[in-house]
Amino acid sequence: MKTVSKSIMLAVSIFSVLGCKDKSEVYSNPPVHLVEQIDAYFPLSIKYVRNNENIALSQGESLLPQYLEIARKIGIKHPEKVRVYYADKLPLPKNESLLFQMQRLGLDSPYFTGTTFGYGIWISTKAKGDKLLLSHELIHVKQAEELGLDEFTKKYLLQLAIFGYRESPIELEAYEKAANYL
Repeated sequence: MKTVSKSIMLAVSIFSVLGCKDKSEVYSNPPVHLVEQIDAYFPLSIKYVRNNENIALSQGESLLPQYLEIARKIGIKHPEKVRVYYADKLPLPKNESLLFQMQRLGLDSPYFTGTTFGYGIWISTKAKGDKLLLSHELIHVKQAEELGLDEFTKKYLLQLAIFGYRESPIELEAYEKAANYL
């Protein structure tokens, strides 16, 4: 019950904060209560991220030569560390509260075909061979490499809460630049 009320409070506070304000302005100076609520979910979030990164690193495939070339063009410092794990379903958290937050942010869509956890990339088996998708995910690898996984995860969560998935600067960069590296 406590986690459900926290989830509801987070959703209500995001709505009340964003209302009609310029999202970039809110992001540049996020309200303390929003940051505190994201920080409260961070331990669960980073555990989920690291667990899925470890699965991809231990069970995934090294980048094929053409994808190594894309990774180098993107500027990934250690493309040899990247692993791609092909799965029938992309992972969702087992923790109900974290799952609720992902659903609220729209991160549980059946249309998602790839997601990145540090150096571990999960790709839906139905999207295997999609160079544009892999280029997009490799841009996220670079973003995480530059910021560090913890900082990238916090920044991504804050952007999702303020901008939503489609308008998140992290996602916009990946969508806008992915084709440049093919």
